[in-house]
Amino acid sequence: MMKHGLTVLLAAGALAMAGCAGTAEPPAKAAEQAAPSPAQAQSAPQAQGLPVTVQSADGKQVEVKDASKIIPLTGDVAEIVFALGLADKVVGVDLSATGLPEARQKPQIGYQRALAAEGILSLRPTVLVGTEEAGPPQVIDQLRGAGIPVVTVSSGAGGVDEVPGKIELIGKALGVADKGAELAAKTKAEIDAARAKATGTEKARVAFLYLRGQSKTYQLGGAGTRADAMIAAAGAEDAGTAAGVKGYKPITAEAMVKAAPDHILVMSMGLESVGGVEELLKLPGVAETPAGKNRRVVSLDDLELLGMGPRTGQAIDKLVTAFQQR
Repeated sequence: MMKHGLTVLLAAGALAMAGCAGTAEPPAKAAEQAAPSPAQAQSAPQAQGLPVTVQSADGKQVEVKDASKIIPLTGDVAEIVFALGLADKVVGVDLSATGLPEARQKPQIGYQRALAAEGILSLRPTVLVGTEEAGPPQVIDQLRGAGIPVVTVSSGAGGVDEVPGKIELIGKALGVADKGAELAAKTKAEIDAARAKATGTEKARVAFLYLRGQSKTYQLGGAGTRADAMIAAAGAEDAGTAAGVKGYKPITAEAMVKAAPDHILVMSMGLESVGGVEELLKLPGVAETPAGKNRRVVSLDDLELLGMGPRTGQAIDKLVTAFQQR
């Protein structure tokens, strides 16, 4: 898998540790490749762990009999599926997965929140896996109505402690429970080590900004978001949450001054979409914050930062290091 990493931009210069786009939000588009022939659509040999019945995050009991043709409905799930060694069984991905090397030659099914059943069904999947953010709900119901098992997992907004269970559930649902347990244990160990590194350090105030320059979407994150969970795991205080923000709200000069972050955290694709740090500092109130005055902007690959998957421990470790710089 390609290297992903962190970029910390300071007054003295830039420290680049690598970066990659991961959770873009362009308009949905239909699957681009033709459906497989009837001969190709025949089920592959079953994984040892199938058939299996799992409890979906939406409370439904879902039986999976065949995982020979998988479609991850969200980018974070795609990354976990690839990490489990199942890339050859993936027959389609959503647009938020296209930053992953294994996804680049896969048919696209559109954006995870605006899926269309027709394009997905044309790829003849045997199982679909996504977070509760995949939708709209009527499309998920339509796919289930077509007889395709749909397994939903937590997006991880409840905190990084949900990540190992998320990985294990995906592994079990796809017939590779042992690999899932192994990857979950490795990820948990990395998360625990990174969190321990933050223990005893002074808490920095960090504001997460969701940026999409193309649509002029500029938002400050707060309580109940995956960004909030990552900031907390890195031993810092979410400035948006401390200022009373729940979910996301448009950036205003007043909100930024009230948040008063020591660091600004962004996704690498978002930072690129607004034209870099210089343009970021022109957004309302940003230049007036301690982070803006000192140019403390931390940029991390989209899926690494918010994917709540195999790289979460590594991401926390990078954030701990970045937030300790004053």
